[in-house]
Amino acid sequence: MRKRSEDSQKVFARILIGIIVSTVATLLVASTILYVNYNRIALRQVYRTDMNGLTQTSREVSKMTETAKSLSYQIYQDYTISALLLYSNPSIYEITSAMEQLDNYRMSLPFIESIYVYNSKNDEFFISSNEVRNGQQSISEIDDQGITSILDRFHDYKPFVPIPRTYQVGSTEETQVSSYTYLCYDTINDNATLNYAVVVNIKDDWLSPNMNSADQPGKTFIINEQGQLLSDFSNRALMKDLSNETFMQPILENTEQSAYFTAEVDGIKSLITYTAPDNLGWRYVRITPYDLITSDIRNMRTHTVLFCIGLLIAGLLLSYLVSRKLYHPIDKVLVRMRVMEVERRGSLHLLRQDFLRGALQGRETVSGGMLEDRMKFYGSSVDVHRLTRLVLLRIDYFTDFSDTYRDEVQLIKYAMINICTETADLYYHTEAVDMGSDLITLIFNDKVQDEADDEHCPIEDLLRMMQAAVMTHLRCSISFTIGPVEDSLENSIASYTRSAEASLHRLFMGPGCLIYTSDIMAYHSKEYAFPVGKERQLIDYLMTGKTGEAKQVYADIVSETATYPFTVFQLALSHLTMTLNHVRNTLKKNNQLTLESISDRSILPIHDAEDLSEVHAHFYRMFDELGSKVEEKRTLKHEELIRKINCIIERDYADTNLCLTSIADELAMSPIYVSRLYKQLTLKGLTDVINETRIAKAQFLLIETENSVADIAEQTGFTNSSYFYRIFKKFNGVTPNDYRRKELHSEL
Repeated sequence: MRKRSEDSQKVFARILIGIIVSTVATLLVASTILYVNYNRIALRQVYRTDMNGLTQTSREVSKMTETAKSLSYQIYQDYTISALLLYSNPSIYEITSAMEQLDNYRMSLPFIESIYVYNSKNDEFFISSNEVRNGQQSISEIDDQGITSILDRFHDYKPFVPIPRTYQVGSTEETQVSSYTYLCYDTINDNATLNYAVVVNIKDDWLSPNMNSADQPGKTFIINEQGQLLSDFSNRALMKDLSNETFMQPILENTEQSAYFTAEVDGIKSLITYTAPDNLGWRYVRITPYDLITSDIRNMRTHTVLFCIGLLIAGLLLSYLVSRKLYHPIDKVLVRMRVMEVERRGSLHLLRQDFLRGALQGRETVSGGMLEDRMKFYGSSVDVHRLTRLVLLRIDYFTDFSDTYRDEVQLIKYAMINICTETADLYYHTEAVDMGSDLITLIFNDKVQDEADDEHCPIEDLLRMMQAAVMTHLRCSISFTIGPVEDSLENSIASYTRSAEASLHRLFMGPGCLIYTSDIMAYHSKEYAFPVGKERQLIDYLMTGKTGEAKQVYADIVSETATYPFTVFQLALSHLTMTLNHVRNTLKKNNQLTLESISDRSILPIHDAEDLSEVHAHFYRMFDELGSKVEEKRTLKHEELIRKINCIIERDYADTNLCLTSIADELAMSPIYVSRLYKQLTLKGLTDVINETRIAKAQFLLIETENSVADIAEQTGFTNSSYFYRIFKKFNGVTPNDYRRKELHSEL
């Protein structure tokens, strides 16, 4: 025994010496390498960090350019705003409508300073700005005189290339504004005479915080290929020529690639990082004081040396203690090994969960034989080559569920997983993956390689059993989304995204539902068209305070999206929110109602809603608010006046002299007042209503009588047949003769 102990001591002494020598040699070599190369490595790291920041700034500029380009095209093609571009003398109604639309475009993007629409026919600018200078200004009176110089030399500027500039705005108290100007113009002919233009000014201070954030040392600025300054940099003015400054020479000479170097800037030694020219010809430069870099390097180097020394001492001490502990009996080592095996098994469950969660979310690679190897390593009973189905479990009323169980949510979800896996164990090898929030993914893997039953009933019965068991033991309601049967686990994982999208249709089907992914995916083959006619009805009802009718039309629009992809529902709600905001703004403007525009805080987060009634309740509250406000402003006097006007139109529609003036004379009121009041209360022009009434009467006569079109035009108050034809086709899309043939044919 003593001899064996001496031999063990020799072996352990050799092990101890080997550990000490290896540790000391490794630490000395590592410390030497770190000491020699720390400056170079740190400089490269700072360069990479700066280059990432500069690249991000370049992307922001590109994004800004694409946004301005897209916005200019939208304005250019907007039918409402085309009156400002094309008409030499647009009416006040056209200007008002177009300016409101222009304001909507500007307010849709917070970083836009202003939008100009220029019409060369009347040399007028139409300006939308967040300042007091909104409205119409002639080319000689516009406060931003710099834009006139740009338009005079528009050939010198490429469309949709940002033009950095500083200009004065304001007539009484001038304010200096710095911005990037994007120019979209059209010329009349080949001699390049300017026809009209759309100008978008983006705030300079929108880009500056991204370039020079408080958490990053140094300063970032932009130059063009000639070395002119295109952003803020110290006390240098915008568009200042920096090409004569010493530190700029290497940058301007190297036009092909990004790089870095050290030089003095304003008397301070600095690290200068710059990019190659982008597609605009712009270059992005960051200047970082060298002292900041070397200070961190010195501190890190000192800390590293101290750490290595401490690690060496700790390693020596630990090696000694370990060698002493190796004298314990071998059975204690075996006990420890068994304990470690138990711990390994527990950790494998967590690792398996993390791997499957990453695979479903696309963070883990599952192609080839890797998936099979990983599942075997984690000890899963799932055979990756057998028929597999994904079932997504969502906890209903999850907000209430979280409030009820608070710190025990994970424990209850674990119990829910156990109930589901035990219920399915008779038929499937099952894996359950907690995806976070209210979602759990169940993986059903056939125990026997056989053809799957295409009938829905067996899987439905199994899931209903799970629902009942969870309700009995945990008092929780759950919904399921049933994915298709796939021939392997890899294909099932690939179908997860589709099932996750399908699970959102719980909003329509309600808590406790069973959703088939294949049924929801079939909706993708359908094309959705937003019901513009119902939208107009909704606007009319809201404007006139008919809340009940508005709720019904809204519910019809939303219910139609149930048989389309969930994105259609989201887009429809966004469209309805914009429509509602437009109605609120119109009522606020026309009827002087105290209404606030819909803010981000008042928009319902769709993914937080679990039932369609929650969405309806959210919109109904806003409808009720509008209805109550409209009702407050409506008076019996106005209703009686509208009724009288409508009676006059109904009575005298056949009179060719019926017009706004004749109606105002009969009411002993001003024509302008009658027109404005009627428009405010009905949202329709009086002339349009007269024409609508006459066309409606003409439709009746076309179907019920055999009179000629000319006679019917005369009987309904039209002065000549050609005008009648034009108005009739405008309202119905077809000529009177085609309308008569179509209606008579449909009756047959």
